[in-house]
Amino acid sequence: MSLQKGAWITYASALTAVALWGLAFPLIQEGVDYFSPVLLGFLRFGLASALMIVVMLVRFPPSKIVETVRGEWKPLLVLGILYVTIPNIAQNIGLQEGTSSVASVIQSSGPIMTMIFAALLLKEELTKMKGLGTVIAMSGTILLVASAGISLDNESFVSNLLILISAISYGLAWVSAKRMLQRNPPTLIIGLSLLFGTALLAAAVPFETDSAAVFNTASIVNILTLGFLCAGVSSVAYLSSLEHEEVSRMAFTIYLMPVFASFFAWLLLDQKVESWTIVCAVIIILGIFVANRNGASRNGEDAAPRQPDKPA
Repeated sequence: MSLQKGAWITYASALTAVALWGLAFPLIQEGVDYFSPVLLGFLRFGLASALMIVVMLVRFPPSKIVETVRGEWKPLLVLGILYVTIPNIAQNIGLQEGTSSVASVIQSSGPIMTMIFAALLLKEELTKMKGLGTVIAMSGTILLVASAGISLDNESFVSNLLILISAISYGLAWVSAKRMLQRNPPTLIIGLSLLFGTALLAAAVPFETDSAAVFNTASIVNILTLGFLCAGVSSVAYLSSLEHEEVSRMAFTIYLMPVFASFFAWLLLDQKVESWTIVCAVIIILGIFVANRNGASRNGEDAAPRQPDKPA
């Protein structure tokens, strides 16, 4: 039975978002040639926040926005730190030495991170299948992170470790936001968290040791694409898909992120994907598949806050 027109639009929105997240990896690698990592993150999400402000003002009355900020400012601050500030600093620094394909595969372990923290912090049930899937996926992640050797003197290992920190931060972000998202519109919460996280990135810029900024045609095109498309439009598109379909049904699109990232890295940077990266990606995706075999819990709700991991 073919999908209805509305369903096609929903899935197309999700795939567009994931493709743009994949595109972000090689663009960040190019961007750190023009801007220092923290400044790049601030400029990127400053543009994304501007777009989200417009979206929020169109969709919600100002009184609703003010009321949400007043009532939720503490969890919004935590979400902003975990969803924007920490992962972008860690990821941008990591991509100075890493590759887009490896980074995107490590980031794809985000749903497993969320599941682990949901069990530890929210005391949510971790079934046998979820436990098995977690072990499989984390094995693939650890193998990839340690593939270049385990030493802080090894730039590749440090790069992979920073990307892993970014993935862990995203996992914590969705756990911290679960209850807030249950009582507020996701678009409003994500939009406001972008503002909080971007403000903290701005505060961190002066403390960056090797601050650098090169403005030319290439760097401006890079930051505009990263900001408006890979951060702003992608967030709006994915949130739009979640308003029409269950998170668990849309989660599979995240698994395509390494494919898009590797393709764009090959196209833009002439990067090739190592066979070991593919092996680890298969292990991680297999683990996520196994962990989600039981899908919804008995009462019909998601057993873990499987929100989309914003990977880039």
